[in-house]
Amino acid sequence: MTTLSLALAPLLSLQAVGETPVAIKNDTPETWTIEYPRIITPFIDDYRRCLNVVDRRVTGEPNFENQHRADVTRCEPKSREAQDGANTVLGKRGNYEEYTPSDVAEVFAHIGRIHVARGADLDKQFVMRMQGAERAQDKYERERPKGLVIELHDASVVKARIDETNQENNTGTR
Repeated sequence: MTTLSLALAPLLSLQAVGETPVAIKNDTPETWTIEYPRIITPFIDDYRRCLNVVDRRVTGEPNFENQHRADVTRCEPKSREAQDGANTVLGKRGNYEEYTPSDVAEVFAHIGRIHVARGADLDKQFVMRMQGAERAQDKYERERPKGLVIELHDASVVKARIDETNQENNTGTR
C-alpha cells in the first residue's frame, strides 16, 4: 500500500493544481558503474534485495535519502554475510587471487552509495514536482479572470469549435 502511495503522491499533488506530469530530460545524468566477478552475483543480489525490499513512507517531505541511508545500516549484517560468502567463493576459485577481501568490501560499499544516491534523486524529483505545482498554482491565481466573464460568439464560431472537437474525438487526438 505504501509503495502505491509513493507512486501516486507526485501525480496527486499535480492533479490538485491542474498540472499534468511531463517527462524531464536530465541534461547531466549521473552514471554509476560497478564491476565485480560474475561468480559473486548471488551475494550481490541478496544484499541489493535487502536494500530494496522495504516499505517507503511518503510524508510530504523530501526524506527518501534518509530512508535509503537507513536501509544501508539495517542491511549491514546481510552485507557482512554476503561479503563472507563472496570471499569464500572467490578463495575457492583459482582465477581470482587478485580480488582481495577489501575489493569485495568496496563493491558492497559502492552498492550502498548507489542506493543512497537513488534516494537523494527521489528527493530532488519530489522537490521539483512540488515547486512546479506551486508555480502552476501561483500562475493560475495571477492570471485567472477576476469576476464574471461572459464570452459571446456568433453561431459560426460556436459551430467551428464543435466541429473541431468532434473531429478530434473521432481521430483519437487531443
